[in-house]
Amino acid sequence: MDEAKVREYAERHGKSVERGDMAAVASDLIEDLHPQLPVIGEVLPNPCDKAEILSIEPAEDHAIVHIRYSGPEKTVTIRSRWEERGGTPMIVDAGPVE
Repeated sequence: MDEAKVREYAERHGKSVERGDMAAVASDLIEDLHPQLPVIGEVLPNPCDKAEILSIEPAEDHAIVHIRYSGPEKTVTIRSRWEERGGTPMIVDAGPVE
């Protein structure tokens, strides 16, 4: 996958989380993950003051992205797997880093 393209989408995704724009957040996830949004939302700081991309590890057919989300009460790092779907990078799997 193109690292620059994934970075662009991941940065936009992080900004959506910072704004609390769950519709925009959901649009970055494949449909199968939409039922998991409430669970993922509980893991994230609320409010989220900052989303910082820690790493992007591109591979041929996917990229692994680590984003640290910080708020006044807690900080959580989420590992997400991005794949192209219809020419657009989308999150196909995500969860907190232990």
